[in-house]
Amino acid sequence: MPIPGLPMLADQGERFDRACAAELASRGADVVITYSSDKSGVEPAAVVAQFKKLGVRALPVQSDASSWTWSSVTFPVDQNLKSEYDRIFAINTEGVFFLVISALDLGLLRDHGRIIEITSVASLHGMPKGGVYGASKEALEAISRSSELGPRNITSNSVAPGPVVRAMFESFVSGDAGKVIKVVMIGNTALGRLANPSPLLPALKIVGFLASPASQWITGQSIQASGGMTKSL
Repeated sequence: MPIPGLPMLADQGERFDRACAAELASRGADVVITYSSDKSGVEPAAVVAQFKKLGVRALPVQSDASSWTWSSVTFPVDQNLKSEYDRIFAINTEGVFFLVISALDLGLLRDHGRIIEITSVASLHGMPKGGVYGASKEALEAISRSSELGPRNITSNSVAPGPVVRAMFESFVSGDAGKVIKVVMIGNTALGRLANPSPLLPALKIVGFLASPASQWITGQSIQASGGMTKSL
């Protein structure tokens, strides 16, 4: 279902968020792309040009959501690392929360707007060194369940993808312990495998649906796209 004119705020990194922006732009949504620097080698202007080819408006905005890799947001909960705790919540929770607040203040989320937050199955399933990371994602899901915007017909939902086999994930499971975790992840997934980037398409379609007028009666929900991952690790 088309969503003409709906502004979408997304990161230009090679991650799920950029794919979400492309999905919504293909449906007619205007896009605001945030990026921290050009060090990734991906020129913001080139990314904007790709979206404009779809016939939508695209605006690059440089901002600092802090750089991270999987290894940089995981640590054992029995380590007293308040600085790491604060940093992970700043990246995963505070950054998104204040982005939404800014969008509200600027009038980008008018009546009948859509808030869609990308979280993780880590918010529901425990894993080694992932307690604080999961807590930061669960905090974001709790925020998405807030009801203050309901009278304005602004819906708020989250999408929680499962693990995806990409370079960042492979670095996390590269050691002996990581290989064991990967085997357990597969065993705890109903479909018996982890997602490659292409199986993310269903998750992208969920995002597209939640942004469309057809989702007007769906709010305060967290929808998993994890292949049926149901157990803690």
